[in-house]
Amino acid sequence: MAGHGSHKALPEWLHNRQTKGTDVSEDFAGCCSMTPDLVKRLGLVKELEGHTGCVNCIQWNSNGRLLASGSDDKTVIVWDGLVGRRMARVETPHEGNIFSVVWMPGADDQLVGTGAGDCRVCILNVETGATVKSVIGHQGRVKRLTTAPDSPGVVWSGGEDGLVRQWDLRERWSMDSSNVLVNLTHHAGRGAEVKCVSICPSRSELIAVGANDPFVRVFDRRMITCSRLDPSAIPDTECGAVAYFVPGHLPGVEAAFHRKLRPLTSTYITYNKDGTELLCNLGGEQIYLYDKFAMYSTSAPINLAVIQNCDKKQLPANGFSNNGLKNGQSRTAFKNLPSDVEALKLEANSEFEAQDYSKAVYLYNQAISHHATPHPILCGNRAAALMKRKWDGDIYAAFRDCLSALFLDPGHIKAHLRLAQCLTELDWLPEATKCLDNFKLKHPEHKKSAAFTQREIDLNAALEKKSAASNRTGAAASSASPPPASSPVLSQYSAASFLRSDDDQVEAMDSDDDSDDDAVRPPSSPILHPGGISSRLGNISSEHSKQEFEFRLKARDYSARFLGACNTTTDIKEANFLGRN
Repeated sequence: MAGHGSHKALPEWLHNRQTKGTDVSEDFAGCCSMTPDLVKRLGLVKELEGHTGCVNCIQWNSNGRLLASGSDDKTVIVWDGLVGRRMARVETPHEGNIFSVVWMPGADDQLVGTGAGDCRVCILNVETGATVKSVIGHQGRVKRLTTAPDSPGVVWSGGEDGLVRQWDLRERWSMDSSNVLVNLTHHAGRGAEVKCVSICPSRSELIAVGANDPFVRVFDRRMITCSRLDPSAIPDTECGAVAYFVPGHLPGVEAAFHRKLRPLTSTYITYNKDGTELLCNLGGEQIYLYDKFAMYSTSAPINLAVIQNCDKKQLPANGFSNNGLKNGQSRTAFKNLPSDVEALKLEANSEFEAQDYSKAVYLYNQAISHHATPHPILCGNRAAALMKRKWDGDIYAAFRDCLSALFLDPGHIKAHLRLAQCLTELDWLPEATKCLDNFKLKHPEHKKSAAFTQREIDLNAALEKKSAASNRTGAAASSASPPPASSPVLSQYSAASFLRSDDDQVEAMDSDDDSDDDAVRPPSSPILHPGGISSRLGNISSEHSKQEFEFRLKARDYSARFLGACNTTTDIKEANFLGRN
């Protein structure tokens, strides 16, 4: 993931260097060392050949000169990354595939840690080839190791037995060591597995844990006392968790993804250099970013309150009345879009009309990025393109865009109707019903329009389908099982989009919109999941602790989503930050 590049011109950087000295060097490196133009020029320099099995993990050392790689051949190779030369090959005690390799801090690049499918954690001296430490420390495969720069000689391991363990070179290592930091099975059930772990660089007391579910859990090590593994022990009521994160459309649909052989599992998580962003790779789905607003903000999130009170009389904004409507949005006090943003929007509209929805989404993204602040028409138009494209997660992303558009412009008719469509396709039917009821109260003159009528037809069809399914399962079965989660199985219904008119022509995108450079930005804090309690809990059972229940209810939504051409079914899918910024 490359940085966004610098908006400063070279003379400004030179002036800053003259006035601030070396203080600007870090700034310059962060903004200019990895720009979009540089990323486009990246190419293959050299292939490093030496392993005889699949390479599952690589890691650079702290200065970026040495590269360590771990493989199915149960060896670790250290490379000179700048010249592409093999410097050392270390035979390990592992009897299973090596899944993780890390450089040990404070060891002058002499020691690396490895975790493997044989449940073993090892510390190896890459100069002598000696094994410094080796222990079968888990009852399941060790999928990931992590270290902290300010904790020399310490490594944390995450295993598929549901444990995160803390290993210190100064201590004796054994399965009975009192070093269990996190035991997910005490809170998330016996089937919980730890798939990945990551220490926050700027706050090393925080450790993020990814598991075999869509949630990322962040724990504060200061709130946890390491303990021995004792299956008969009563679980501690305080687990040390400080926050849970999850894309809002995924809780409750885990079983559906499993049936498609695409389990929703965190295959890799990592913080950026400053610890202000957390990146999560979800096997079976997409890549999600949680920024500092999602991780640390306590302000009120955007939610369905934007339509809950829409039957009340709306006050004029900035002295202008919202009664006048144009192209489906209210005429609030917005100025014209900047010319470059307007050009991108019109180009995106053309791509939408040509039914190249991926290109349209890309161009709307560019327009929103250039505008720097969200805009109701740009958000509404992107929502329409996402609803047409319908890749995994697109309907929920469109739902979020509709909320943003309505937050900025509560009278945005198209956004309100698109929101109802999204809620229906997400199978959040009570909220879809409420959304349409509120639309009739707010816009009675449009309740007989073709677009509104189609939304009602789609909703009624979805309600009938759910009722028929419930009747087939029988009252006894439904009473014995938990209520179905209000979460999506994307494209579950083939409801016609309201952007199509009766003659099946694509409705034109909004093109005459105004913008105010000082327009209020909708809160960047996480969005509460609208689909009722069950949508936030996911697959919950009696094995889950009270703390797990409470933290899932408060789980924070993603800040950004990334899609790529990759194998979503692999368990070693990895994406990372590129460059300092």
